[in-house]
Amino acid sequence: MEAVFFDLDGTLTDPYEGVARSLTFAYDGLGLPAPDATEMRTLIGPPLQLAMRARFDEAVADEIVRRFRLRYGAAGMFENVVYPGVVEMLAIAGRAARLFVCTSKPRVYALPIVRRLGLAGAFERVYGSELDGTRIDKGELLAHALAAEGIAPGCAVAHIGDRALDITAARDNAVVAWGAAWGYGSAAELAAADHVFAAPHEVAPLIVR
Repeated sequence: MEAVFFDLDGTLTDPYEGVARSLTFAYDGLGLPAPDATEMRTLIGPPLQLAMRARFDEAVADEIVRRFRLRYGAAGMFENVVYPGVVEMLAIAGRAARLFVCTSKPRVYALPIVRRLGLAGAFERVYGSELDGTRIDKGELLAHALAAEGIAPGCAVAHIGDRALDITAARDNAVVAWGAAWGYGSAAELAAADHVFAAPHEVAPLIVR
């Protein structure tokens, strides 16, 4: 492989605690019942603005996002843990390919998370969306990252993530689509992937090979 782009939430790290607490804070502030654990899991990965606008009118959705960011930016983004095996996977993979983070999460959060959790040294660059919604679409973001790095699409480039939007982004940009089954996406979401990995330790050997 020439390059591999990694999703963040649900692929490199498990952000459930910080996301759940921050969303509950936002809902509570508006007197709304917080999502239960099952619904909360569906909200990890897709852009929050889009998920909220699918549930509420625009004004309420935007206020939920605003309140979420108040807590998430102060504490929630660091209530986050690296999945077992990820550090070892990156150490091996980084000797064989260029590695990048590509997340629809705003880069203003993604970069400090990657640094705080000790993963920054494995990646050349962290790509994310902007708070105003710029490049919130994963396919658009991946296209931007490929162009910025001068990397041509093809079978020597892969994007790995745990949700359907990750597989779609890879397909839209003509790169290999890999699914991370240890994250939050269902088997159905990852069905169109070129390969689905059950655990991080399975990823590096394929990159090296």
